[in-house]
Amino acid sequence: MKKTFLFLLLCSGVVFAQDVETKPSKPIRTPKKIAIILKVGTTGISPEVSYNFKPKINFRGIVSFYSYQRKDVITFDQGTDVEEGKAQYDAKLNLGNVGAVIDYYPFKKFLALNAGVFYNLTAIDLGVLPKSNIKFNDRIFTPEETGSLGLKVKYNKVAPYFGISLGNPNNGKFRVLFDLGVLYSGSPKIEMTGTGSIEPTAAQAPQLQANLKPLYLYPVMKFGFSYALK
Repeated sequence: MKKTFLFLLLCSGVVFAQDVETKPSKPIRTPKKIAIILKVGTTGISPEVSYNFKPKINFRGIVSFYSYQRKDVITFDQGTDVEEGKAQYDAKLNLGNVGAVIDYYPFKKFLALNAGVFYNLTAIDLGVLPKSNIKFNDRIFTPEETGSLGLKVKYNKVAPYFGISLGNPNNGKFRVLFDLGVLYSGSPKIEMTGTGSIEPTAAQAPQLQANLKPLYLYPVMKFGFSYALK
């Protein structure tokens, strides 16, 4: 009986050893070296390329762009004894930057800390031109007398970036990604030009720039998808 028990124990050990040797090991997922990305957000449309530099570090090249322009005529009441006032405005918004970001994944694959630098091309242009007589302080001004007003808003060309991102474009074929951060764009730089009776208004540019001084951070929120190439 004792010999039979030892024989069965020995046989079960051999079977277990064979099972351990033949059981396939779980494949280790290696990061893809290159991934292409497309995002949209507060910086516009952003095509990106991500390169896996080390297991926890990706390097991203980013281009963002968006342009919006609107030209229209607004009307406003000037009283019963004066015709309706009309003024044409031409507004242009250009969002754009080119830069590079390093993504560090302290937890391997989900949350990343981002740091980078961008060449900032964002600018705003606004022009106002009267299209009717304008009443001001009980006096009537023709469009030529009223003149025109132009305003330009620009930012620092070099803008550091800091943020966080969710999702690793190099860890898997398809990924959903989200970015949240800030660009240190500097306070807006204001330029104003004027003609006619509006011309003195252009002298308020320094005061307007001072009022906008606290707006030196530009919020960045982007959402998109990635596809790993290899």
